[in-house]
Amino acid sequence: MTTTAAATATGSPLAAVRAPGARPARRTLDALIVGVVGAALAFAFSWVPSLWYDESATVVSATRSWSALARMLTTVDIVHATYYAGMHVWFDLVGYTPTTLRLPSALATGAAAALIVVLGRMLAGRRVGFLAGVAFCLFPRVTWMGTEGRSFAVGTLLAVAMTIAYLRAWRAPTRSRRGWVVYAALAILGTAVFLYLALLVVAHAVTALACARRDRLAGEAKGGRIRLLRSAVSAGIALVAVVPLAAEASRQSGQIHWIPRPSVHTVAEVLQTQWFIGSPGFAVAAWTAVVVAVALILRSRRPAGLELLGVALPWMLVPTVLLVAESVVHSPMYSPRYLTFAAPGAALLVGYALAALPRRRLAAAALAVLVVLSAPTYVAQRQVTAKDSSAWNQVAALIATQRSLEPAGVVSDVVYGPVDRHPLTSSRVIAQTYPTAFVGLDDITLKTPGDRTDHMWSTQYPLSAVVGKTVAARDVWLVTGTSADQRPLVTKELAAAGFHIDGQWHFSRTNVVHYVR
Repeated sequence: MTTTAAATATGSPLAAVRAPGARPARRTLDALIVGVVGAALAFAFSWVPSLWYDESATVVSATRSWSALARMLTTVDIVHATYYAGMHVWFDLVGYTPTTLRLPSALATGAAAALIVVLGRMLAGRRVGFLAGVAFCLFPRVTWMGTEGRSFAVGTLLAVAMTIAYLRAWRAPTRSRRGWVVYAALAILGTAVFLYLALLVVAHAVTALACARRDRLAGEAKGGRIRLLRSAVSAGIALVAVVPLAAEASRQSGQIHWIPRPSVHTVAEVLQTQWFIGSPGFAVAAWTAVVVAVALILRSRRPAGLELLGVALPWMLVPTVLLVAESVVHSPMYSPRYLTFAAPGAALLVGYALAALPRRRLAAAALAVLVVLSAPTYVAQRQVTAKDSSAWNQVAALIATQRSLEPAGVVSDVVYGPVDRHPLTSSRVIAQTYPTAFVGLDDITLKTPGDRTDHMWSTQYPLSAVVGKTVAARDVWLVTGTSADQRPLVTKELAAAGFHIDGQWHFSRTNVVHYVR
């Protein structure tokens, strides 16, 4: 593969960063700095946005008992089994709060940024690695995933780790097999955490073909064939290992029925929403840098650039093309956020373009432009209603405040109506994600808790059947969605039992009513 001597001989602006004068300690410091900054940037103000439906799925799954979790996975969300198990262990250690839910994603984002620095340095030098890591931290999709209590950040971290393992295995002497064992193990873990990472294994196969061709041109055809064979065996083992998970996930595929078939709008999703959500300016700047990087690499034909291109371009394109194609030909499976794990490929090319600028001041200025372009989206992502227009934390804060004013010993009931846009559950998810505010309230609509079923969500009695359960209550709280507003029905039913409205409040997609008698 590329060597320091080859890079230095080119006279490229990248050659200096490949020189042996860069001490390992400084290289480690680069990754550490970018990793800490990435984690801090992701974690900052992540506690402000309300939790939403997808995150509530993590909460209700990972906080139930192991046996209840196993029972649930037989009917739904088997694709997230490994992530839920990891979060279950995490909550056992630190307890559940909205902040502890999101903290692993922030840490994984920082770790992924640090590993991108390492990967970029392996491919094209220290400067490329550093700039790629910093650019990655600014991607709007990356700042989003760091606040999301789902598996996207962990999956992205594993994607970068898989790619580093692949490169190290390929670069190792042909007599060594350990690197391919490590790669296979990481590929199995990665696809278990996020099944779509199997597409990255396919992308690595494309990279392997490019590497074998380069080895052949360098007079190492035999070594290239051996490595290509071991790459295929490792990838095959990894893909076969996840077949049972993929088969069961396919059986449960009805849970992604909401994904539409690709259309003209999909083009905009791929070009912007996928990695640059909410920031068309950032998307234009990043894609411009990607195109410039590809043009520079193809024009110069320098080994360092060609190797980086052989890794980054399949990483970006293969998973996207395959997922969109599957959605067109067979079953809709493409959602922009599902390709979050491919963002590092784009970051590597952006880093290469920035490193090719003749002066460091120009690279710093270009990064400053990316910061400015990213800032509005970053701020928007850290507003209360940033996630699906949810305001559950405000609902919980209101109920906690109002209940603190009540005399001790008051018996209060709560009625949960529908939650907007998610008919499988009810507004009970607000209490499940912000439980402290609802402690002591008698849930008179609850029929069967979710952890006593083989499904994710609880079942409940019809709202029209709850009036007779309010005999001992002095007051009743109603929490209901706005699009399927149950206030008229519940108000009418409770009026027959002597209740009248004491106060009502409107939040984004949620109404709250307090009744007394």
